[in-house]
Amino acid sequence: MADFFGMGRPGGGLDIRTITVRLEAHAAIAKGDVVAVADEVSTSNEDTIPHFYKTKNISSGDASVDDNEFGILAVALESVASGEKGLFALSGIVQALVSGTPAVGVGVSGKVTTNDLIAPTAGDKIVAFMLETGSNGAELDWVMFDGVSGFGQKLA
Repeated sequence: MADFFGMGRPGGGLDIRTITVRLEAHAAIAKGDVVAVADEVSTSNEDTIPHFYKTKNISSGDASVDDNEFGILAVALESVASGEKGLFALSGIVQALVSGTPAVGVGVSGKVTTNDLIAPTAGDKIVAFMLETGSNGAELDWVMFDGVSGFGQKLA
């Protein structure tokens, strides 16, 4: 489980620890894309501890690790070719692709199949708060992100 600790910024204010992982890309992934961690387990690396290792499009309604309601999401910190390993953030202050123009402070969730963040619908896990007004995919937007435990769910 990832740690999610509040940290003070040098000039004051709230920051969170950026936790990064290397994952294998299921498809070509652009910097800022938001993807799910796939429900595939590997023990083929240097150690024998089973672990999730690959990305996947975000799904919905399956109560699984790749689901926008219950799952683990990550933001690509670099562009990654299909089948290659790349750097992803599980939490932190990051730049992500956002659909629409949610305002500063608004909670957003992972959008099913399109690799971005969007205003949530009922049942979606809030995985980020906007730190700037969304640019509707015109550029990457700054968000405070937690793709492991999130910030709660949109209930209605």
